[in-house]
Amino acid sequence: MKKKTYFAYLVGLVVGLCIMVVSQLPGTHAKMVMCDVGQGDAILIIKGKTQVLIDGGPSSEKILSCLEQYVPFYDRTIELIVLTNTDFDHMNGLSAVVDRYQVIHFVTADGVHSSAGLDKLIKKLAINKVIVGAVERGDRIVVQAKQGLDKLEFSVLWPPDTIEQYVLVFSDQMQSVEREQILGASAKRGDLNERSVVLQLLEDNKYVLLTGDAGDQAEKWLVAHDSLPMVDILKVGHHGSKYASTQEFLEIIRPEIAVISVGEKNTYGHPTTETLDRLSKVGATVKRTDQDGTIVLEL
Repeated sequence: MKKKTYFAYLVGLVVGLCIMVVSQLPGTHAKMVMCDVGQGDAILIIKGKTQVLIDGGPSSEKILSCLEQYVPFYDRTIELIVLTNTDFDHMNGLSAVVDRYQVIHFVTADGVHSSAGLDKLIKKLAINKVIVGAVERGDRIVVQAKQGLDKLEFSVLWPPDTIEQYVLVFSDQMQSVEREQILGASAKRGDLNERSVVLQLLEDNKYVLLTGDAGDQAEKWLVAHDSLPMVDILKVGHHGSKYASTQEFLEIIRPEIAVISVGEKNTYGHPTTETLDRLSKVGATVKRTDQDGTIVLEL
């Protein structure tokens, strides 16, 4: 009887493991997962075995929970992390991600400012030997897993230029005095959000525009200097702040779907009525993490 019970338990364990593996096998199409991390940003884009994480939200627990759900449990590699800016609500969760996963590439721009969260991330990057690179407008990022054929290609639209020395603050080789000087100089450049990385992804004839915390200044510049396409999916800038997603900008890109990463009953009033009205005027279908939880879109 004991042998039969043990055998049945073993069979059940194997079957359960097989179901888990099959359920987490990568699909044939890319997908975008906007993780519900509260008032913050964390976007996972998956294509086959290739995984890209854009920001990590404010909470280690929430971003790790999202990754555990959508990244196969047997895959502990993230091919690329993009940090759009060093605000707490974009950066804080990344320290835990760098600890848990092998990160192949990590890039950001020079939207940096001093914080305990940044100090922690710098230490984690050093321990795990992750080198941080700088990106700016005109750069093309091609991401592909070592043992996979599927690749993702991003175009960097913003910021227009990056001071690479500022990005060196992520290196543990920099002396603390020099780091403080650079962070002080960066802070004087103005609104941190306007140095946020903006990415465009073209996948299966679909345009995805990922705007980080970029606001009306960046949008105005892009409208004046770019031939922006109409987009299928817009990651709404700065959690739906009234200072982003201007009508002029939206009239050009005319998103079919607008996704907003925002915390329930947040103290900022995001997304604002003004932004929601502007999105409605261009016919965008709005999806929000505070109402819909984690949002998954097939690309």
